Amino acid sequence: MRFLYKIHSAYDGFRPAVLPQRMRDRRLRLGWRHYIDVVEKGWECWVYFHGPHRFENGVYVKGIVDAIDLEASEVSLRVRDHSTDVPITSQEISARVAEVVAPRYRQVFLWPEDWTERPHCDLKACKGRQCGDCETWTKLPLIGKRESRAPGRLRWSSYEDVVPGHWIVPSRCYETRVGADVRNLTRRFTEFKWGEMAYAYPFALSIFEQLRRRGLLEFNYVVPIPLSPDKARKGEKHRTRALARELGRLLAVDVREMLSLSSSVSKRRMQTQGYGAAEFERRYREALQAKIPADAQRILLVDDVMTKGSTAAQALRVIREQRPEAAVVVATAGQMIVKEAVVDDGGFKAL
Repeated sequence: MRFLYKIHSAYDGFRPAVLPQRMRDRRLRLGWRHYIDVVEKGWECWVYFHGPHRFENGVYVKGIVDAIDLEASEVSLRVRDHSTDVPITSQEISARVAEVVAPRYRQVFLWPEDWTERPHCDLKACKGRQCGDCETWTKLPLIGKRESRAPGRLRWSSYEDVVPGHWIVPSRCYETRVGADVRNLTRRFTEFKWGEMAYAYPFALSIFEQLRRRGLLEFNYVVPIPLSPDKARKGEKHRTRALARELGRLLAVDVREMLSLSSSVSKRRMQTQGYGAAEFERRYREALQAKIPADAQRILLVDDVMTKGSTAAQALRVIREQRPEAAVVVATAGQMIVKEAVVDDGGFKAL
């Protein structure tokens, strides 16, 4: 859901130039009477400025609803993008917004549904961050909260929540009757794994929606799982960094690469050599280094996919060693379909 908000600068001198003074920690408090009974955290809002002061009328702020104060009739907006001198939308879009917000004595307006242009679902739309309006992508199934559980290697870890986006079919899956939508998602995720970075935004958007549904939008930092040094030398794309950056933009939260690997540890190579999960975790933990700042009280730890949770478990361990009081949410674009992670298979099984 998207809203439009109107500010007339003559009311108290609130104009784009004073946005830095009006914002606190990327938050902007707005009086919000109309639609306050239906607005939800995480929904998008564009702020349109007009008035007698010397600035071009237009949209100067885009953000998401961060907090709702029903008694005060106020909403806190967490700002994703803003400008102090020129509108952040085209003149055409600003003119269309001006028509919608023209009625006097009102500040909050619903985004007109007929404005939404449904893009053709292709990589061009993904690169243009149009997936939120794409009917194909928005209909692809997300993992329901009661459909999955944290996989086994995380059972001794300390975390606030584990939030996966989509079910992903592994190369060897115990369930053969997997629905076409999930196989479609798996194909796209495989292309992402092979280096098609256009998919970073739509998968990050799926993670954001899962976090929004669970009310998990407050973080100090978004932290990606590090890329193995040997993959970096080969020029492999850093998928978790790309996911983290897109999530940081969606959440309006800083991205910080706090974790790194001093040496390469390959889970697949160790498996072919006969080593189990415990030995992989030991070696991965020895190679994993962390620099967690003191203000990292709430961390979103991001990985591209989770199977049994070995990598995330060790990342949680090193974070806990430095910041035992920090709340950590683990988020992944996908969860492999493995028995220990499945509670209800109705979300991926074909009818």
